[in-house]
Amino acid sequence: MELEIVHCGLYNRPETFVQELIFTHIGVVIGGLDYMNIHTSQGEMLLTLQASALPFLTLFPAGLTIDFRYNRRRENWVIQCRTPALRPAPHHPHSLLKSGIAGEIPVPLILPLSMEQAFAFRERFTRIGELHRDGTPSSIAAAEWMAAGIAGEILAGTNSGRNGSSTPVTRLRALIDADRQFRKTLGELSREAGATPGHLRRLFLEKFQISPGEYRARRRLGRIMELIDRNELGLKEIAAEVGMRNVTHLHAFVRDRCGVTPGELQKQRGKLLSREEL
Repeated sequence: MELEIVHCGLYNRPETFVQELIFTHIGVVIGGLDYMNIHTSQGEMLLTLQASALPFLTLFPAGLTIDFRYNRRRENWVIQCRTPALRPAPHHPHSLLKSGIAGEIPVPLILPLSMEQAFAFRERFTRIGELHRDGTPSSIAAAEWMAAGIAGEILAGTNSGRNGSSTPVTRLRALIDADRQFRKTLGELSREAGATPGHLRRLFLEKFQISPGEYRARRRLGRIMELIDRNELGLKEIAAEVGMRNVTHLHAFVRDRCGVTPGELQKQRGKLLSREEL
């Protein structure tokens, strides 16, 4: 995600305020909140937070309006930044991140934290502020990469479907993950999950912004890279291990996905091993 920091710092004064966001706000709220209301510029309420929600991370895109009250125990770290790919989602308590992979991905406005997690984020926000104030290009770039990492954790903290209630679509994802040797077809896995392939494809795409076929292909590529990285098996054995008919199939799959052949990846790994042995 393209991100340019404008300002970052700690807010610790008691304050009651209504703020229209000019920039995206990435923040962590640790203490002192009485209330916070997030709504659109047209006045539509999206989310209401009370002290009981503390602590939490925030990712508020430009264009939202926030009214809040903090007391004397306020601890609110904020990074203000430009994020052209992020915009408010009308009528929903999340924002939308433009992605070349999936169009627009919903991103939650807040992510609940444990107090231990909040203290760890406090250190990260402190370090980002130090780097940004340093002013050198390398320090500013480091600060922006770290800030993007925090935004990424908010996205990663979205309910991914690995936990929580079991539904056909979450069962399908679990079944794809469990089929490490890719022996079953998506049709077989869909029926095990309890629905038809066509119906599950629509549900899967809606929930995860990716088709089950593409998700499975990425899991397969990850497994191939893992096996190449171990440097224990030949290409024929790797192909068999990931359910491919032959090395030619493996070669075409990896070249299409990575732009290089599995043999070239093995050679690269061999060079790395040689350096390590030295």
